[in-house]
Amino acid sequence: MSPVSTPWSLLTMSSKAMERRTSLTAMSLSPCPAQTAPAATTAAANQRMMSGSTRFPGSTRWKTPRTTMAAPHMTSTQSFKSGSSSNTESRSSTIASLSSVMLGPGTGGTCKCRQWNEGVVLLNRCRISTGMEEENRMVSSLDLPPGFTSFLKNEWGIERLHPPQAAAIPSILAGENALVAIPTASGKSLLAYMGMVKRLSEGHDRSKAIYIVPLKALAMEKYEDLAEIGQAMGLSVGLGIGDATAEAKNIDDCNILVCTSEKLDSLLRHRSELVADVCCVVADEFHLMNDGTRGPTLEINLTRLRHIKPDAQIIALSATVGNSPELAKWLDAELIQSDWRPVALEYATFHDFHVEPRKIQSPGNEGEHGNLSAPRDLEGLKSHPVWSVVSDGIDQQAQVLMFVGTRRSAQSEAKNLAKRVRKRLAKEDPDRLLALEERSQKLTGRSQSNLAEQLASCLASGVGFHHAGLTNAQRKDVEAAFKSGLLVALTATPTLAAGVNLPARRVLVRDLKRWDDGMSRPLPVMEVRQMLGRAGRPKYDTKGEAWVYCKGTDGWEVADAVSDRYFFGPIEDISSKLASEPALRMHLLASIATGGLVHKGSIEHFFSSTFLGASMGPSQLRERLTMMLDWLVEERFVRKCGLDEHYTSRWADAAVDDDEAWDDTVPAWATSAHQTSGVTWQPERAGHKPPPRTSAHTSPALGFSKATHLQSTGGWTQPVAEDGPNMRYEATPMGERVTQLYLDPLSASILRRGLRRAVRRKVRNDAPVTDFGFLHLAVATPDFVSLWAKSADFETNSQTWLKANSTEHELLVEAGYAEAMLSDIKSAWMIEEWTDETTLRQLEKDLDVLPGDVHHRVDLMGWLLAGAQQVLLTDDVFAEDHLPVVADLVQQISVLQQRVRHGCKADLLQLVNIRHVGRQRARELAALGLREPNDVLGMSSKHRQQLLAKRGWGPVLLDKIFNEIQRVIKRSSPNTARAPQREDDAPLEGERAEHD
Repeated sequence: MSPVSTPWSLLTMSSKAMERRTSLTAMSLSPCPAQTAPAATTAAANQRMMSGSTRFPGSTRWKTPRTTMAAPHMTSTQSFKSGSSSNTESRSSTIASLSSVMLGPGTGGTCKCRQWNEGVVLLNRCRISTGMEEENRMVSSLDLPPGFTSFLKNEWGIERLHPPQAAAIPSILAGENALVAIPTASGKSLLAYMGMVKRLSEGHDRSKAIYIVPLKALAMEKYEDLAEIGQAMGLSVGLGIGDATAEAKNIDDCNILVCTSEKLDSLLRHRSELVADVCCVVADEFHLMNDGTRGPTLEINLTRLRHIKPDAQIIALSATVGNSPELAKWLDAELIQSDWRPVALEYATFHDFHVEPRKIQSPGNEGEHGNLSAPRDLEGLKSHPVWSVVSDGIDQQAQVLMFVGTRRSAQSEAKNLAKRVRKRLAKEDPDRLLALEERSQKLTGRSQSNLAEQLASCLASGVGFHHAGLTNAQRKDVEAAFKSGLLVALTATPTLAAGVNLPARRVLVRDLKRWDDGMSRPLPVMEVRQMLGRAGRPKYDTKGEAWVYCKGTDGWEVADAVSDRYFFGPIEDISSKLASEPALRMHLLASIATGGLVHKGSIEHFFSSTFLGASMGPSQLRERLTMMLDWLVEERFVRKCGLDEHYTSRWADAAVDDDEAWDDTVPAWATSAHQTSGVTWQPERAGHKPPPRTSAHTSPALGFSKATHLQSTGGWTQPVAEDGPNMRYEATPMGERVTQLYLDPLSASILRRGLRRAVRRKVRNDAPVTDFGFLHLAVATPDFVSLWAKSADFETNSQTWLKANSTEHELLVEAGYAEAMLSDIKSAWMIEEWTDETTLRQLEKDLDVLPGDVHHRVDLMGWLLAGAQQVLLTDDVFAEDHLPVVADLVQQISVLQQRVRHGCKADLLQLVNIRHVGRQRARELAALGLREPNDVLGMSSKHRQQLLAKRGWGPVLLDKIFNEIQRVIKRSSPNTARAPQREDDAPLEGERAEHD
């Protein structure tokens, strides 16, 4: 039978665009009998999806899938009904309505046609169905506690599940591990809540569920959600996101603990009994395991929890990543992966004022938003193209969230936009401007820095900016203003995409490159998709608009390249970051000191169960662990205790990894050629292998030794006897203390070396030991984030260079190369200025440091100085005669730590420890001669009136301060007032005392 042509699916467009851009039309396909394929959205997409060759006449062979689910608007129902097969029509209606997307062999049956099915990313043993029976998606039909389903319906208005939720919920309620990789706002968190409540309802009263998040802001958001659930279900909810009292709530006795990865790691080190009754663990933003800072801790936490509680359920919530199946396999989890969104998301490129829609993700409802919008041109100024995007957003009453590459860009773009937005609002919506002005007046710390004043000015005009240079309070103010709908636009750095939930109708990614390792690099696809995924607000928008600004002289060519990479290109794989030296040495020491792993065999077995172990050969992993163990032993954080003859390891005879095996059947030229793009070789077919040229393919012949088994002694090499799996290790007191302090062992080593030098200086009295020296010592550790030394700092007459020269004799650690030296000097100088009560405004002016950066580094410095005290007290190399000197230095560091915490000189420390009294109010009190708490309580009426006349003081505040001082004095003072002795309490003659 002759093939039947598929009709063209034409989209509405201008005649000019039609003539120039034929890629916006769907291609005509000629399916063979019983073999059909969905029409692609664009011609470029069709070219990517089709291979160019056919398996038989009229068929189309489909390549690797480019989208995770085929939505109705991306298929032609008529094309599926072509052909002669009796099954074709049923398949067409199935795919067109997404009522049965086959997920592979297993539960849903067997797919008869691979050609069209390969255009859809398959879900692991699941099927998604928007046309499923209504009762299967109703929350009331789920096996959940009735009180919880009633809460969801009455309080949150949730009565039925989205299709991806319906696909995932059977596995989750059955207690199976699950990796849920679906877009933002598709309901991942609800699945986790359901899983936790289900597991807790099946356990005993002491059962615990843990919800792990990467950021404090996200932890607060989830804590509020779960607190509502807990109140309805009689479950207590705890919070652990830091060491401060306000950041730790009800950790011990809670049923649900919301915490960051770092806090959970700390709890596992100090109080592992808290996880004894864990039944469910949720890892939110699981794809951030790819992050070099947070990823290793999350990976270790999940591995340790699976090691301690193998029966605990793991629910990982992730964005779509390239190697989801590998991650699911590592977690022994069911993979639920979908591209379904509750709000349609339209991807478009923006260049030369032209908006060209390229792709759409639909919730699966055919209708008004099932097809791509027509391309259109915006009106605007050539000198400021992005203004046209914001102006068009005002016309359509759509807020715009704009991502830019740097903080400076966020501020300058917001400032430029604010001028134009203010003019429009003054004409069209003056009431909104009044509300914005009122909101800007309430900005936290408005008058404390130039940055805060600039932010307040932008907010008053309807535009905000958001980056890490703002204080936490200021970021919350900006987020609240945007969520309320007052702000027209918000410019932000990419860090916002991984933070709080802040959706907008329209998202514009302005910058696609970032300065990294000395060069400009393109952003990863996964990161850009995360930013674009913020477009579209559930319950408010029918469609989100995800736009990417394409810069370049040839806008059309750049736009096509951007579309290919970021809209249709593959997403990067997640890789383990645990192999980095800082992460490995830190978690290896912790596993010995607090993890109960004392034999080399058990250590290797534990790390082989991490994702690093799943993706790295066992021989290479063993070599890394051995190297790091040797370093920890050399630095006296760990000691070898000898061979344990009673320890029997099943891994002692593990096979040598192929990476270590010799394979001289592959010549050197082939290895080099294989590293060249496009050159590969194939292994010999079974039955045609040449005879092996090595000894059993595991070790070199002729008596040679592997290079990893050799060590150098002078000019000679000799074999090294590796420690066997029964070698026993234990942490030294210093190693245990470093683990408890959550320090990088290298940081502890640097602190210990510098502190020993300080003790020797004090004893010999031959060099100064100053506060700046201690600050610089802490700054030199890898746990501190130093400020960038800018070009002006490298000038020989700059203030930074002068500071470096004047303090060289105070340093307790080597300065390093010029750039690192200036960065460390600048950072320590900034902290010193902070302790000398320099204002944030002055720090911003003199050192170009923003308030958020100051606060972040002040927190780090306080932690490191506290660690330095413990390192000095734990160090056991000094004689008893030198202990008084050690005690004096500990006291000096303790005072410095308090000064860093409060940002004041030493004479104010008694006052700043009073609640409601910061360094500014303390200095105002001290100026009146009130330097101690008792002085404040006994202040005269004259002093009281003088205080009340100052800005920021009031009668209510003074009463609070008085009450706080009285409470502290009562708590700290001994109770000298005793009740009179009763006659019958007087002892008899000869009565023995109780302690005798």
